[in-house]
Amino acid sequence: MAPVVVLGAGGGTGAECVAALQAAQKEVRAVVRDPAKYADSLGGRKGVEVVQGDVGDMQSLRKAVSGAGGVIFAASGSGYFSASQVDYQGVANVAEAVKETGGQQRVVLVSSCLVSPHNRWHPIRVMLNNFRWSLMDYKYKGEEVLRRSGVPYTIVRPGGLSNDPAGQAQLVVAQGDKGSGKVSRADVAAVCVAALSDPAARNVTLELVSKPAVGQPAAPLPKQLKGLFAGLQADAAAA
Repeated sequence: MAPVVVLGAGGGTGAECVAALQAAQKEVRAVVRDPAKYADSLGGRKGVEVVQGDVGDMQSLRKAVSGAGGVIFAASGSGYFSASQVDYQGVANVAEAVKETGGQQRVVLVSSCLVSPHNRWHPIRVMLNNFRWSLMDYKYKGEEVLRRSGVPYTIVRPGGLSNDPAGQAQLVVAQGDKGSGKVSRADVAAVCVAALSDPAARNVTLELVSKPAVGQPAAPLPKQLKGLFAGLQADAAAA
């Protein structure tokens, strides 16, 4: 079984992606900058290989994606000026590495609601752009370079992230980047894993939020994921 590569596996969302892949009985190649740092949290898990890599290092990326069955990009920069190198150039590097190693692995990119230029003056977008220098601008540029790369992809734009367990709320998908909301990292991870293999998710950009289940429990997560991408439109640049 070809492993799924998780870039940024040491972060909150990346770690949830590793867990979701494990739950789906997928082999995982967890890519982190310092494997020793994650020896306890990721190392030793059945089916999880922890490897050193950095989205800014093409040599490590080529090695990481070689022979992979898919790639989830959940990497995030830590420095104030890191968005250019991680959220933009890092995505470009991953797309290039995938192309160099065959180009058929689907890349699932974790982006964000409100990245689109028409939301430029939205208060949340402005705040996040100031949180890390031009974060949302570079996230959008990263999306665009992936769309134009020729690599199969899905772009998932979650709303504000929480650490709630998966499957506690009703998932809501949309397109057009016209609003925001909240969603748990675990639910985002489940959607990313589903997007790797669902034909309806190919070359699609979607926003993902959730709403509380009112009056009755939310539908079981596997049931929510089935058909979640049905009816979504593929991006024009990829048509």
